Amino acid sequence: LRAMPQPEEDVEVRLEDQQAINQFGRLNTRMHELEDEVKEKRSQHDQLDDAANELILADDDEPVRVQYGECYFEVGKERADELLESRKDAVADEISELESQLGTIRQTLAGLKKQLYARFGGNINLEEN
Repeated sequence: LRAMPQPEEDVEVRLEDQQAINQFGRLNTRMHELEDEVKEKRSQHDQLDDAANELILADDDEPVRVQYGECYFEVGKERADELLESRKDAVADEISELESQLGTIRQTLAGLKKQLYARFGGNINLEEN
């Protein structure tokens, strides 16, 4: 068991400190939302990979049923492959964009954490449990 560090002397919370704390909280929440979205998109990309592998095993002359929204339509194997590849590329682009946003948020959080720890020391806990 670790002993909790004793709070240092009381430090007055200024308006800009409160704004930084609030921004940290909002960004931390957004970071977790984006992490969940990335996880979901990666799962979707894996499912598209699996579908592409299954498509390889399909007969060339047999029509393939493709889902569009809540409907299904039949296309040839080549067209189904084109649709799958374009969807995989779109999902990969979405993942890249989300990861870029995550990187920006993490940099901002690191700066805020440094600023807040410099101001409050042991009187503030910004670590996740």
